[in-house]
Amino acid sequence: MTLSQTQPKSMSLYYYDACPYCVMTRKAIQKLGVNIEPRNIQQNNQHRSDLIQGGGKKQVPCLRIEHSNGETQWLYESSDIVNFISQ
Repeated sequence: MTLSQTQPKSMSLYYYDACPYCVMTRKAIQKLGVNIEPRNIQQNNQHRSDLIQGGGKKQVPCLRIEHSNGETQWLYESSDIVNFISQ
């Protein structure tokens, strides 16, 4: 999968607290100071539904990337998410 090189308009992280990969990803986001909306799929059924409908599976962590051109990307895998936000 290739990610668009345009600057994201907004980003949301789908996660839940007990997931160690989510914890690692959230710590990286905090350390980098990136503005990403947290969306806990255990505390909010709508977030879980949005993740499954948009991303195609309930796997977390998942970064939803809204680009200024209207394109939406769903990025799974904690290492891929951290690499993306580090750029």
